[in-house]
Amino acid sequence: MVTKFQKKHIALLVSAACALGSTAVSAAESNEKSDKKIEKIEVKGQRILGVDVVDLSDIRKKQANDLEDIFRGEPSITVGGSFGIAQKVYVRGVEDTNLNVSVDGATQAGYLFHHQGRLSIEPEMLKHVEVKAGAGTALDGPGALGGAIRFETKDPQDLLQGDEQFGALLKVGYFSNTQGRKLSGSFFGKFNEEWSALAIIGNNDTDNIEDGNGVELQNTKTDQDLGLVKVKGQISEDHLIKLSHEIRNDDGFRNVRPHFYAAGWNSANEQKSRRETSTLNYFYTPDSDAINVAFTAYHTDAYLTQNEGNERHDGAGVKSTGFDLRNSALFGDHQVTYGADYRRDTGYYIKGNEGEEVGKVLGIYAQDTIEVSQNLSVSFGARFDDYQLDDADGQSYDSSGFSPNINAIYEFTPHWSVKGSYSQALRGQKVKEAYLIGFRKNAPDLKEEKADNIDFTLAYDKDGLLVTAQAFKSTVDDVVATVRRKEGRFFGNAGELETTGFSLSISQQWENAQVGLSYSHNKPELNGEPLDDGNMGIGTAFGDSLTLNSSYSLEEYNLELGWNARLVKSLTDVPAGNPDKPGYGVHDLYVEWYPVGGEDFYINLSVNNAFDKYFHDHGTFGWDSDDERIIGLAEPGRDVRLTLSYQF
Repeated sequence: MVTKFQKKHIALLVSAACALGSTAVSAAESNEKSDKKIEKIEVKGQRILGVDVVDLSDIRKKQANDLEDIFRGEPSITVGGSFGIAQKVYVRGVEDTNLNVSVDGATQAGYLFHHQGRLSIEPEMLKHVEVKAGAGTALDGPGALGGAIRFETKDPQDLLQGDEQFGALLKVGYFSNTQGRKLSGSFFGKFNEEWSALAIIGNNDTDNIEDGNGVELQNTKTDQDLGLVKVKGQISEDHLIKLSHEIRNDDGFRNVRPHFYAAGWNSANEQKSRRETSTLNYFYTPDSDAINVAFTAYHTDAYLTQNEGNERHDGAGVKSTGFDLRNSALFGDHQVTYGADYRRDTGYYIKGNEGEEVGKVLGIYAQDTIEVSQNLSVSFGARFDDYQLDDADGQSYDSSGFSPNINAIYEFTPHWSVKGSYSQALRGQKVKEAYLIGFRKNAPDLKEEKADNIDFTLAYDKDGLLVTAQAFKSTVDDVVATVRRKEGRFFGNAGELETTGFSLSISQQWENAQVGLSYSHNKPELNGEPLDDGNMGIGTAFGDSLTLNSSYSLEEYNLELGWNARLVKSLTDVPAGNPDKPGYGVHDLYVEWYPVGGEDFYINLSVNNAFDKYFHDHGTFGWDSDDERIIGLAEPGRDVRLTLSYQF
């Protein structure tokens, strides 16, 4: 039952509770009608409160094939790397290594190799993605220095239509730029009213990328296999369980440093990349204001090997096992979520000098949201986390501390609201870069990292018009990175990472059309100097970004047309000796057509980089001062994508 308190302030509660699979989700699972109602309010509320949302519809229309496709419409996010295996996500200039990233509540920990991305996500499996930058809550998990990214995969109910018991969704896609093709099949059904299942399998096979000048980028071919199996069961009226297993393989002949161009100093070899994640989600939702339990347990193994099939073969990986147990309770005007989480990470290197290191973190947390007055709601909480690390060189590190937060939203009128957030986050020593285990030591005097985040948001929402303005400041003291000392290179405390900036957005929704403009300015600095492309594991700077997202539906023709653009200003605030990063503008067009009127068969045609622009994403720039040239990969030129989908 949704109380008056929950109805009025559900946007704030969802913002607090959804970061890692909140109990709001479990409540929605128990009632389909409730699920639809909450989902509608959730997206609206999160955008007002500064959470970027990419949903299933966005992913489908973009024909998303990698992380860059997923986040293309978010101006505060850039994805460097040019193609899947090399991609890194930067939120407000902060690399994803400093964010808490999860898939269905399973934390994706670890860092394999600083010359490639650490996140391996298949868009075809996703239901939606949430990005919470900066100030967070106690529910965001341990060590969320710069925020959190939450990926959620599809459930059987997301694909079943009406009274269907079983069904299948078959897709075939073609990409002109890489002469690539993508095949996927989703099979789903209900065994009875209580139990359902979903299986997704697919393959993505592409040739080398061609940039906007028509130059083929060597060793950028892709051969990916994907699979997801999920079983969902209502054990009884109050007990719901979900079991899932996900795999993603990404193999190929790649440069040792895949985000840089092929050269004598960047030779290529056969590489194998793997990620497997098993997850258990359990929800207990009796008819009680005091009990609403959500439990998640997971295991992930991600690894990379190089020089497959020869004597130079080596590799590295990270295994993570953990759980999160929480309960949500309503005490008068207080909505309280409290619980505990634990994670054990094992980083390992595979070679003659094999080694491993083990990191553990145990946390307890609580978050309370209270209606102070008719117009004011406040959410506050804290976590206490205890970190332990036993590294490959026999060194041990222990640290612990509190991470408090407070968030407040005040409604001036039914249409105007303001939100202020402040949070601290502590991260103790964790498993470092797996490929450098046994090669680069941790400094003996390593200290924990401490973040202070403050955000301020003003929002106006009326009759389909949504306007938001946000300003923020984030400081991470004793940020950990590679440092140089007389004895050599170490993982040590590199100083203070400070990020300041603001964002503006305006969108209008009509019955058959929508248009949105968003602008973002971010200024990340390390010890007062602008970040550059050598600050791997910390972040990088990119120019001010303006995004346009628009669509128009021709209902009589079962047709939707869309135009998306990303305009990035040149970056001139760069370290001494580095060149400016040139600005660029990229335009994407799409048409989605349901030729027989229903949702069973649809055709999606999109043209990415429609004007064949040659450019480097600022997250992939890479400057070689010796050769005085950009060594990062250019972005793909024009790419015509066609996907045919049939559901039966």
